[in-house]
Amino acid sequence: MDKAPAVTPTGLVPVYPAEYNCSPITSGYASWIDVDGTRRDEIHTGVDIGRLGEWVIAPGPGTVRAVWKANWKWGIEGALLIRHDRRDLNLSGGPEVYYSEFDHLDFDEIKHFKAGDKVKRGQRLARVTHPGENETYLPEVHWEVWKADHDNLTWRKNTYGAPEWWNDSAELIDPLSMLALNNPPADGKSVVISPFIKGKDYSGFRGFTYIVPCKRK
Repeated sequence: MDKAPAVTPTGLVPVYPAEYNCSPITSGYASWIDVDGTRRDEIHTGVDIGRLGEWVIAPGPGTVRAVWKANWKWGIEGALLIRHDRRDLNLSGGPEVYYSEFDHLDFDEIKHFKAGDKVKRGQRLARVTHPGENETYLPEVHWEVWKADHDNLTWRKNTYGAPEWWNDSAELIDPLSMLALNNPPADGKSVVISPFIKGKDYSGFRGFTYIVPCKRK
């Protein structure tokens, strides 16, 4: 990319619903602390979530934009990019496009997806595994959310010789900000996580639901 994407801390914190067991966010947006408790080399551009083998599910309806073999120094792995038009998320204003990027996936689990495939909220995408498919690292899915004014992508090689996308209008945002839209935090920072519930009517739901299943207690 032309330069490192800007990451602005938001102060948002997740609050998990009392009636559900949800795998927690293990490394937050703009955090300097990794999932294993060590300090990162650079500020975190997304959130890390999940336990080994858990399904990663779509946070909202959208369209598969890209599937590729990625490498961000941990090894070759699968990456998936989903485009959400703002109307998919029941948003009347703001950016035209939102992207969900999922990293640290097993490429064999996502290679059946093709650009243009429609994705439903709560649809299973892949299972949580190790970054770079390397068991040296703790399992997680890395989820980035971007907002953009258009959907024109450019592809290039990163430092590790792997493909990466770029959109000159895209800006990183805290995934928690999209998880907060349907139920804005009363105190301005505590985001109550909304799990995806099969069979629930989401026709008027604004924004995103959680990307791993939560089990009712």
